[in-house]
Amino acid sequence: MIHGSCLCKKVKFEISRKPNSLSHCHCSRCRKSTGHQAAFLIGNIRDFSMTEGVDCLTHYKPEVPWTLTRSFCKHCGSAIGGAEPDAGIYVVPVSALDDDPGVKPIVHIHVDSKPDWYDIHDDIRQFAGDYIAG
Repeated sequence: MIHGSCLCKKVKFEISRKPNSLSHCHCSRCRKSTGHQAAFLIGNIRDFSMTEGVDCLTHYKPEVPWTLTRSFCKHCGSAIGGAEPDAGIYVVPVSALDDDPGVKPIVHIHVDSKPDWYDIHDDIRQFAGDYIAG
């Protein structure tokens, strides 16, 4: 079991199985919401559950072409992520984890959007746009 929470601990969640992937996203949306690249776990929606504080969440539904809703604790502002029912997945920022997810990063996505001042210095696969592992 992998546990996660917001900064003030009012929102808590669990992931019951090993995630499908851990990805570094370089899109402009992730950069604006985190201050840098974002690292996300992605897995099957059946493996994700909110255990506390659902009423403490607020959501930002993006305009096209973005599809994933961003969820935050309305008390401390921590990004939580969560279930994406239309896609059948959960997307959770690793910054919200309390436990080791048991996976390492496998991809850099949206590298065509990364800023010129940032260089990637590892051998992880890179994709110009999206990549979602099985």
